[in-house]
Amino acid sequence: MKRLWALTLAVILSAGLAVGCSATQTVRNASASFDKAKAAGAETKAPYDYYAAEAYLGLAEHELDEGDNTGARLFAEKSERNSAEALKKAGGGAK
Repeated sequence: MKRLWALTLAVILSAGLAVGCSATQTVRNASASFDKAKAAGAETKAPYDYYAAEAYLGLAEHELDEGDNTGARLFAEKSERNSAEALKKAGGGAK
């Protein structure tokens, strides 16, 4: 019986760690996308999408710091979508 509880606890902890790592990686990906949009000049060429991506990224980082992995992933995904749109409108960085 004790082994069953130990095994169950180990599985639950592993799943929790995997979710946390997933959220961290999602926020990192969103940050990288935002950096690409920034480098492409999206701040002036697509200000709405740029600033929306920046705001969502800030919210994602805040939620991650607070331990809300679900919220962090949600905001990071929104940031990444806005960054992609800003990059597209900025011409992908091509001059």
